[in-house]
Amino acid sequence: MSWANVKLIFMRETRDQLRDRRTLFTIAIMPLLLYPLMGMAMLQMAQFTREHPTRIWLIGADSLPESPALIVDRQLDPKWVGKERGDLLELVFSKEGDRKFHELLDTFREKQSVEGSADLVNQLVDRQMKSRGIDLAVVITPKQISTDGKAIDGHSINMFHNSANDKSKIAADRLYRILNNWKAAVGDQRLKERNISPSVVHSISIRAADVAAKSKKQAATWSKILPFIVIIWSLTGAFYPAIDLCAGEKERGTFETLLSSPAGRNDIAIGKLLTVMSFSMVTSLLNLLSMAFTGLFVMSRLGGVMGVSSAAIGAPPASALLWLMLALIPISALFSAVALAAAAFARSSKEGQYYLIPLMMISMPLMMVPMLPASQLDFGTSLIPVSGLMLLLRGLIEGQYREVLPYLAPVSMVTLTCCYLAIRWVVYQFNSESVLFRASEKFGVGTWVQHVMRERESLPTVGSACLLGLLILVLQFFIRLAVQSQLPTTWFDIVKITLIVLISTTAVPAILMAMITTRNPLGSLRLRLCSVPTGCAAVLAAICLHPMVTWFTALVMYIYPPASDLGHMGAYMNNLIDQAPGLWAIILVIAVSPAIFEELAYRGFVLSGLEGMRNKWQAILLTSLFFGLAHAAIQQSIVTFLVGAILGVIAVETKSLIPCMLYHATHNSITVLLSRVDTSVVEGSPVLPWLLYSSDGTAYQYSTLAGVIMTIAGVALLAWFFRNPAVGSDQTSDSPIPNLQPAARARA
Repeated sequence: MSWANVKLIFMRETRDQLRDRRTLFTIAIMPLLLYPLMGMAMLQMAQFTREHPTRIWLIGADSLPESPALIVDRQLDPKWVGKERGDLLELVFSKEGDRKFHELLDTFREKQSVEGSADLVNQLVDRQMKSRGIDLAVVITPKQISTDGKAIDGHSINMFHNSANDKSKIAADRLYRILNNWKAAVGDQRLKERNISPSVVHSISIRAADVAAKSKKQAATWSKILPFIVIIWSLTGAFYPAIDLCAGEKERGTFETLLSSPAGRNDIAIGKLLTVMSFSMVTSLLNLLSMAFTGLFVMSRLGGVMGVSSAAIGAPPASALLWLMLALIPISALFSAVALAAAAFARSSKEGQYYLIPLMMISMPLMMVPMLPASQLDFGTSLIPVSGLMLLLRGLIEGQYREVLPYLAPVSMVTLTCCYLAIRWVVYQFNSESVLFRASEKFGVGTWVQHVMRERESLPTVGSACLLGLLILVLQFFIRLAVQSQLPTTWFDIVKITLIVLISTTAVPAILMAMITTRNPLGSLRLRLCSVPTGCAAVLAAICLHPMVTWFTALVMYIYPPASDLGHMGAYMNNLIDQAPGLWAIILVIAVSPAIFEELAYRGFVLSGLEGMRNKWQAILLTSLFFGLAHAAIQQSIVTFLVGAILGVIAVETKSLIPCMLYHATHNSITVLLSRVDTSVVEGSPVLPWLLYSSDGTAYQYSTLAGVIMTIAGVALLAWFFRNPAVGSDQTSDSPIPNLQPAARARA
């Protein structure tokens, strides 16, 4: 790669972008105008945010005690109102004509125990409130309270509000605080009447004090806003220049001229990437500065109208800009590379704009999770792309250096790794002729169906493989919601749910896709016989590698501890599994059936199609990603990704699905058996005491020496698959291996 060529391309693309008025408006002018205009609109709208009085209908207020009085001169006594504005509470008293309504209401209230009476009361009051224009109805009913054999006069106060009406909710909140103040005064007076000091009741005093300094509170507010603004605008600022530099040049016809220049494809890719990255950083910084200054100005003008003053927010810490600038470099590189790779695939600017929505949908959850109050930076969250970086920035802006700096290394490693992979993707896209010179075509459902049926290949295409992976995820989401609306109560409920989910969401879609989109369904699903040594090697590999997977599972559980409700659910499901007619039934349902149905879809159709990318490791990893995402819990998804990668290696090297099913079934069966091992089984075996141990006599684990030896043997078996590929398999022309069908793969 020539850096001189990279510099020339960077300067050329930057000048072209600066000449484009639309780009300049999006990158520079819009951030400078957008936030001031939004601030002006907020100032104008603040004129309409004045507080309006609420009408409160009091029914039975004449029964309230005269001392201490809640109401004086038909208004709430100011000493109970406190900080509330009494003029905003307009009292409406019941009249003589309301007596019939009051009696009817009492009749309903006496029948509260009757089913549906409460709803009748609510409906009655709601109709009366609407007809009278009332926001809150308060029904006061005298009652007798018996204590120490004496009857004391008391009152029952019931407030009826409409939660769908903001004024009604505000009125209920205001009156509730006022009634609490009055109730405390009534209680104190009753105590004095009985010569009891109120301090006896109020002997326990609870006060809350905020020890955070003002600067710390301001930093905590900005720490949640600034990283989000920087990251979201770095993505937005990268996408539109990327579209113009790729899809726009394709439309203008200048892309071929650039490719025919002395600069190499890598030079062109890096030069364009640096251009997009520059505009991404400028867009993010301009939006950040414009929002900060406009926000401070608007808050100073609004004062307390919105409930937050400029003093409460204040200016962001000076160090925040430094941390954001440092983080903006890798995050802009990441988003710029992703946007440029997606834009290179687009055939037109219009098509490229459609790719922004999926990228935003993928990125938004990663950006929103760190903004939740319960989110904190630990080793597990530091390994999540984007989220870990935002949590690190949040801690640095708040000045929590001691807490977050230990996680600087994992966050940097994950971020830089993502940047490297994204840049590699850009370089790959610019070196792929099929990506850069995709012909524009009109899409129609009928045309697409005819094309699929007429141009079917022997093996699935990359697109059909990805389509099946996404289809399985969507089907599992909806069908699991449907079948798990009620918890299983018996073992047969577990059998029914397991088979319904596996067959309807995994096996049937894979078989139908193989029959409809390919000419050789059996070859697409890798349904070929394998030799006996290959099958035995797969079973032995599952046995030997099980300790490694078990230790990896423990590591994942340590990094991402499962929620407590998942533990309770696991115990509940184990109790139902114990109702199975025998161990054979548990292994058949939980171990064997997933091995058959899941392998048909993932190592069968999906992997066969993804091998069209001409890189078996990319195909294996992408298949494992689909396989992991199909499991709901994140801990299980990570573990199944590792198991899926091992299965993918076996599938590619043996060219048969049978060894994968054997490995999968053996792995699941050992997991089931290990969870049911007890002391009597271990002590009665000559091998298990050396292989397993338990600290409490119930949960058995692999011993370190035995586990290491078995893992080495399992790795050796995987190496044997590499040295003896397709042992005993029938390598026909329909074999799903890229180098056996280069012409067909080129068309796919």
